[in-house]
Amino acid sequence: MLRPAHAFASLFFTLSAGAVEYPLPPDGEDVVGEVVIITAAYEDTFAKLAQRYSIGFQELQDANLGTDPWLPGEGTPVRLPLAFVLPPGEREGIVINLAEYRLYYFPANAAKVVTFPIGIGRSEYPTPRTVTSIVRTMKDPWWTPGESARREYLELPRVVPPGPDNPMGHYAMQLGIPSYFIHGTNKPLGVGQRASLGCIRLYPDEIEELVKIAPNGTKVRIIEQAHKVGRHNGDLYLESHEDLEGNRSLTSVVRELIRASEDLAAVDWTLAEAIAREASGIPGRVTATL
Repeated sequence: MLRPAHAFASLFFTLSAGAVEYPLPPDGEDVVGEVVIITAAYEDTFAKLAQRYSIGFQELQDANLGTDPWLPGEGTPVRLPLAFVLPPGEREGIVINLAEYRLYYFPANAAKVVTFPIGIGRSEYPTPRTVTSIVRTMKDPWWTPGESARREYLELPRVVPPGPDNPMGHYAMQLGIPSYFIHGTNKPLGVGQRASLGCIRLYPDEIEELVKIAPNGTKVRIIEQAHKVGRHNGDLYLESHEDLEGNRSLTSVVRELIRASEDLAAVDWTLAEAIAREASGIPGRVTATL
């Protein structure tokens, strides 16, 4: 069922391709953005809409359960999940939340956050949860497949030059952990899915944007936070996703709500459970009505 659009902080973007940028909310506030409802055209698919509006494929599916992602149908309302509870912890550098397939960049000395959808490692090649940094940025990188990739794809050459067959795309940011990069892609459908050999993928135009604004030395924190809790105008909001194993754990929801709320009686647990079960990725108010 479609919910009404929710508006939080103002959006600094038009509904077109490119990263989404928001002003940072004031202290004590954690929710930015808005849910936008558009009407699908005859030729639209979720793959096209996701790239057009800087959303991952899985994000768009989760926000529109019951809608055919390959043929939504002309005139079908489609929710664009462009409202977010900011990830927990320090708001600095790059924060990658694997559970929501999304990267957040908090530029130094700028009261804003820029966010991009991402593709992450497949289950057999999991992206590590860690703290690291960007050590080098490359244009038109050469890809040297690791042994695991060469075992899986026997036809791979030892080195793949820049070009349309290079899965790293036109730009790559090397991380301070061996063999891991934030990079572009020659297969945009993999953005918003578990599709890589462990690296972080961005849409081609968006990795170009990120390398321009995130310098070498930028801190990178990689987390898996399926449920995020934050405040907006004094109310508590919950944003829920399936974890990477496909679970919708209420235990972790309770833990996050307890951590965030000084008064547990102020939490509407029925609403919280419904949001966690739905796992739409859209922040929902869970403050009890007095």
